[in-house]
Amino acid sequence: MLIKKLIKRKTVSKVASFAVFEEKLTLVCQSEEGTDWITDSLDVPTRGAWPRAFEQLILKHQLSGCAVRFVLGHGLYQSLVIDKPAIPRQEFASALPFLVKDLVTEPPANLVADGFDEPLKDRLQVVVTQRKLAQQLVSICLSLGCHPEFITTDEVVMGALTAENQSQLVLHARQKSGLQLTAFKQQVMCFQRQLRGFSQPLLGDDAASLQLDGLALELQRSLDFLSAQLRDAPIAQVLVSCDQEDNPQLAEALRQRLNVAVVPVSKVPESLTTFDARIAWAALEQPPLLNLFHESLKPQSRWLTLPNLVAGWAAGVVLIASVAGWLQWQEVRAQTRLAQEQSLLSDKQKALSAAKVALSDHMPSELKVKLSGDLEQQLVAKQATLKAIAMHDQSLQAGFAGMLKQLAQAASQDISLNRIHVQGGKLDLEGVARTPNAVPGWIQSFSQHPQLANRRFEVMSLGRNEDNIVTFSLQAQRRDEQEPQP
Repeated sequence: MLIKKLIKRKTVSKVASFAVFEEKLTLVCQSEEGTDWITDSLDVPTRGAWPRAFEQLILKHQLSGCAVRFVLGHGLYQSLVIDKPAIPRQEFASALPFLVKDLVTEPPANLVADGFDEPLKDRLQVVVTQRKLAQQLVSICLSLGCHPEFITTDEVVMGALTAENQSQLVLHARQKSGLQLTAFKQQVMCFQRQLRGFSQPLLGDDAASLQLDGLALELQRSLDFLSAQLRDAPIAQVLVSCDQEDNPQLAEALRQRLNVAVVPVSKVPESLTTFDARIAWAALEQPPLLNLFHESLKPQSRWLTLPNLVAGWAAGVVLIASVAGWLQWQEVRAQTRLAQEQSLLSDKQKALSAAKVALSDHMPSELKVKLSGDLEQQLVAKQATLKAIAMHDQSLQAGFAGMLKQLAQAASQDISLNRIHVQGGKLDLEGVARTPNAVPGWIQSFSQHPQLANRRFEVMSLGRNEDNIVTFSLQAQRRDEQEPQP
């Protein structure tokens, strides 16, 4: 069991997101079937009640061992804008707390910070929170057997509610927290403003029309400001996501008072109706632009402890004993196999000695070997002689008189022979002809003569001499195949 604990790898099967506010925790995760969303909330009077609330939500929905993403709500962080520093991104975690120390009340050692490029100007949007708060969330997560992935903020993840390739303005309100405007350029926050002097709900009483007129006026002022800042990508739409409001009805009322499209937020699943649930869901949709869960917050593994040393010694003893036993077993197997191979080698050597003795009894004498060689040479010479004799056919023994006589009988007035060469069954002819067509006709007449009918010509060539007379040549075989003439 001890060894298994040392080599065990943690596996994460599910991902859960928590929207963390001072007085409330909201959980959002996907169901086991992956077709629906689970949401649950618990009110917490103080931060000291967070551990118990997290434990209740994790155990209730069987999320032990899952990955956890935290979204901090307003009041748990500060958002600042500073000039962009000339430092690489990987150094933000250590440098940003010191760069904003004049803008916050906490010392840099008590802060964790991260940032991203602001779309409107060449500046850096920085978010800071208390290190103690972040450490508390991480410790709670680890104590429940879960694995923290990142810590971000609501205003950053809200970009997942907007369109990817547009600039949009979001009118949102959390219960009892007032109205706020947040603008996003391609899902990156670029503007934020709190609207004061409005009572919720905005619809439903006699003063609703006046409130809507005032709200439309504030929206138009923000739109005018943003139109001057976002000249390359002006605001295309206003999204409405307000708790305690009929969002479709509120969007329609504002659309009648503004010159820009106003619609309720539509990317969020319908079952997530509160602001807290929506930003928790947004953290599950895409990685955030900033992450306050730095390496310094991750638990440091303490390997050099007494239990680990004892476990290591025990594992080493078991490993050494196992290796020694295995080597000894391999040695016994090798010795047994060596004895078998030596016995087999001895038997083979005895058989080889007996075979050598038997072979020496059957070895021929040198005289017999010499006579056998002479006989083989004589046999080869006689076979060559027989082969040479076989090359002469009966026509050589009988002479060529009959063939020449029939060749004279096949004479044609259009053909004149200059050369006749006969060797065995091969006949070569050369001469002149009156016309080129006379040669094929003359060859066809050979079929009427028995000794010419079986003659075959492989090559026929036609040409003309210096006197423009047709010449021909008939060969029984090609020149490169002919034997040299004597």
